Amino acid sequence: MKTRFVCLLAAGILLFSCRSKGTVVLGSIASGDALTVSEIYAEVLEKNGYKVSRSFDFDITSLHEAIVNETVDIGVEWTGAALTKVLGAPRGGDQYGTFNALNARYKQTGLALFEPLPADNAWTFAVLRETAEGKNIKTFSDLQKAAGELTLAVSEAFNSDNEGFLLLETVYGPFRFKELRVVSEEEQHSLLHGKAVDVISLRSGDGHFADAEHKKLRDNFHAFVPQNLVPVARDEFLSAHEDIRSLLNAVSASLNDKVMIGLDAKTSIEKIPYPRAAKDYIKENSF
Repeated sequence: MKTRFVCLLAAGILLFSCRSKGTVVLGSIASGDALTVSEIYAEVLEKNGYKVSRSFDFDITSLHEAIVNETVDIGVEWTGAALTKVLGAPRGGDQYGTFNALNARYKQTGLALFEPLPADNAWTFAVLRETAEGKNIKTFSDLQKAAGELTLAVSEAFNSDNEGFLLLETVYGPFRFKELRVVSEEEQHSLLHGKAVDVISLRSGDGHFADAEHKKLRDNFHAFVPQNLVPVARDEFLSAHEDIRSLLNAVSASLNDKVMIGLDAKTSIEKIPYPRAAKDYIKENSF
């Protein structure tokens, strides 16, 4: 077997020596989008000469601890959750402010953020296209004005999250919906399509937004905390593996909102296992 081969990266053709460069322990939060993205990172690292030990069963707090304690070399986490739930810091406004606030705090402790995905997975609301057009609802402020005519269904996750409804009304003031129902995530979508409810809560990267009938509303006052996936590593690890930052940054740049919604549709709706979805993405994009 040849010990060297040419590695291709979609951002351009880059040449690397693909003899083994050592083992990278890659950690991920155990949620759908993070798992798929982490697997994409892992396979790109492997194609570029690294052995990858996958550890994809963390929550946001335990992942941060593992990075700090050097049991994980690179962790894939959510910017907003890391800032507010791990560090206990105030939210940073929009996704750029959130990233910059997290980056500034991490620099003080010897941690380095890579470039984040351009895709935001913050909480949001969705309505059917006919509702959006018929009632001229484009933003959360529009939704607030029309709330008295509408029925809202929210998931248990949204209802129990202190960065959900409570944070929304702290920023916008009360939303006085005609009716509020707390249901399962699966039931939300069937109720919306059956027109039993008018509005549902979901994440911005939800695969159901691949359906043109789902209209995502814009959080015009940035109430919900932005959630962009981003790799993070210790400074000393990156100093010893200088190519990793550019490798993963190129991958991250390709994972925009449309791409992430499509990947989530494959894993959560079509039920394609995330390793297969990751392999398909790499193949389709010539990584």
